[in-house]
Amino acid sequence: MLTAVLVVEGVLRIPGTEGHYDTGWGLYQALVKNSRLHLLSHTWTEQDIALWLTKRHLTGHQSYLHAPEPGPAGRLEVLQRVRAWRIGALVIESDPACATAETSAGWNTALVTPAFQGPQQPTPSPQEVRPWTDLAGAVERQHDLRLFPHSTEQP
Repeated sequence: MLTAVLVVEGVLRIPGTEGHYDTGWGLYQALVKNSRLHLLSHTWTEQDIALWLTKRHLTGHQSYLHAPEPGPAGRLEVLQRVRAWRIGALVIESDPACATAETSAGWNTALVTPAFQGPQQPTPSPQEVRPWTDLAGAVERQHDLRLFPHSTEQP
């Protein structure tokens, strides 16, 4: 059975609001029925997120994981703590910087980017094109991390 970690902010919950994304709601429903689903957030306590989820009839996930801080460092700290649980089949993420860090650390990551739902259009940020050799090296490193997850050597 697939094990998945779904990041609440940006995938399920609209950041800075009480609202949710319909796509995230549907994704939660599908994953909770067909996987061992864990939720990860840095914003709310377990009690706050439980209330928010209950109001939306989102129940059945395995656990709630609280990141100590926002961003890649907080996410990786939580994921490293739960690696022994054999979690790691898939991390569903909305932050490209976090997804990059998670992928570099050997996690399979799906990046979800909900359509903008606000009064102003977001300002696009320029992104640097990554050379193919860097991408191939990253894939090889992920493969090595899956084979040897506790290795401290950096290729």
